[in-house]
Amino acid sequence: MGGAQIGAKSTLRRTERAVPGDLPEEMVLLDVDSGIAVRLNATGAWVWGQLEGPRTVAELARSLAERFEIAEPRALDDVIAFAREMVRRELLAAS
Repeated sequence: MGGAQIGAKSTLRRTERAVPGDLPEEMVLLDVDSGIAVRLNATGAWVWGQLEGPRTVAELARSLAERFEIAEPRALDDVIAFAREMVRRELLAAS
């Protein structure tokens, strides 16, 4: 599924390409195929941490809204933006 098609009902899962690493005050994902490191902000790191198993975008958005005390529409936009970028980089898969 292309990044532009990700919506609330999409299910996200990590791919085998991504290896997470924790650094002081940030998280970095290493793409083992390309050798490129991707730095995650606090929101991205939190979302990544929630993806121990497959989760829908809507589930992630609800949890994000509660965790960071933000409006659910904003949380949904944030999760979709994160998912699109990570799918584009092939670090997440969406279905």
